[in-house]
Amino acid sequence: MPTDSPLSQCRLCRAPLGVNEQARQLCAVCDEYAQHVAIRSDRQFDRIVGELQNGPLFLSASRNLH
Repeated sequence: MPTDSPLSQCRLCRAPLGVNEQARQLCAVCDEYAQHVAIRSDRQFDRIVGELQNGPLFLSASRNLH
């Protein structure tokens, strides 16, 4: 029997995720920003998220949960 899993968190800022945000594991703010950066840089979304995940902007945002 499965146990209750802890609340999912955004993989960039660690904010708690809503039910409809769990597919990409990104909160609405981080998802929107990552899509914007991916479109502007003409690069793949997953690659952009990986780069953002290790960047100083989201390290700072994760402390404040935006």
